[in-house]
Amino acid sequence: MKKIIYTAAVVMCAAVMAACGGKNVTFVKGDKSKMDSLSYAFGINIGGGIAYDMPELKLDWDVMCDAMEKKLFEEVVAEDPEQEEARVKLEAFFSGPRIERMNAKAESIIAGDSTRQLVREDFLDYDVFEGDEAQRKEISKAYGTYMGVNVRASRLPLQTYWFNKGIKDYVAGEAVMNEGTAQNIIQNYYITELPLQNAAESEAWLAEVEKQKGVQKTESGLLYRIDREGDMTMKPTAEDTVKVDYEGKLKDGFVFDSSYERGESIEFPLNGVIPGWTEGLQLVGKGGQITLWIPSELGYGVRGSGPIGPNAALEFKVELHDVIRASAPSAE
Repeated sequence: MKKIIYTAAVVMCAAVMAACGGKNVTFVKGDKSKMDSLSYAFGINIGGGIAYDMPELKLDWDVMCDAMEKKLFEEVVAEDPEQEEARVKLEAFFSGPRIERMNAKAESIIAGDSTRQLVREDFLDYDVFEGDEAQRKEISKAYGTYMGVNVRASRLPLQTYWFNKGIKDYVAGEAVMNEGTAQNIIQNYYITELPLQNAAESEAWLAEVEKQKGVQKTESGLLYRIDREGDMTMKPTAEDTVKVDYEGKLKDGFVFDSSYERGESIEFPLNGVIPGWTEGLQLVGKGGQITLWIPSELGYGVRGSGPIGPNAALEFKVELHDVIRASAPSAE
């Protein structure tokens, strides 16, 4: 007798970098007075992903969306006990009851025909929570909590009323736009709107930073301020390895990466990072500290990376703890 085991796709959203500290300022609640097409399109994208990948997962969508929205507006913390509790519940459900019930359903479908090939459509009308409403609500809340943490880290400009409505409308078969339209709206945002917006805002921000006392500018456009010189006889070259602590921010002060948060310094070859770092770290000595304001062309450019959007300028505070010289080539 054949059995099937599905993997648990817990969150249907873009992969993002971990974010540290502060509140996410990109979310607003919105209301039904004026439709926000982008938020609605993202909702359709999320709802469609869940419905397609796990058609048997008939969640309580109100409970899921309420839990997700609660997380979106919470302050980001390094260790979130609610997120961990949600992860444990989801892992236990997806590796236990869900697999058992899906296998039982599969056996009933292929009974008497061992050659029958199972397809997604076999499970469209199946409800993995049937007869267990308490578990439906528990898993819906856990799913919403876990997804909310990940969506929050994405820093999407969402109106949660329309985002949630897009999810619920899609799974109810009542969406006012189809998946193709939703995808076009999302692509236009990432390919056209966001890069132009970030470029203009980054240029204005760097122009203001340049006016600050002690800030200098290199020929490449890199802005920097030496906060502590350190040993200037031990400045790194591009070929050296450096040991540093650092904190990276976006223009609105959002901390997207921090070795301080992780409690561990990091070592890397200086020619293996973004150009703004390679150039900037050569301006300070061992034991020194520097603040860098990096134009996007010296950072992650038009592609961005995780919460760093396309054409986004960056701010880094960096402490240079050590310089490990590159080995000189051996004589023949």
